[in-house]
Amino acid sequence: MIASGDRPHVREDLTIVELDGEAVVYDGVTGELHHLNPSATIVLSMCDGARTISAMAEAVSDAFDVALDDVTPQVSSVVERFAEAGLLADD
Repeated sequence: MIASGDRPHVREDLTIVELDGEAVVYDGVTGELHHLNPSATIVLSMCDGARTISAMAEAVSDAFDVALDDVTPQVSSVVERFAEAGLLADD
């Protein structure tokens, strides 16, 4: 489980292509292709190992003028899905 203080980062060996606000992520290890909607693409771009999940949620809250309490569980859920899909580096 990902904690709000964790600093997730995307695996460096993934191929990520962004187009029109959406991303396609290719995992050459598994051969899987992941299509991300614009919201997930934003969260993925913040998974740089420098930001905590809490900081990501604050950034999304500020950028879209949405209540932090509403955004935090959504950001956590998206990051958890990234982890389950194997898109995040193991520390």
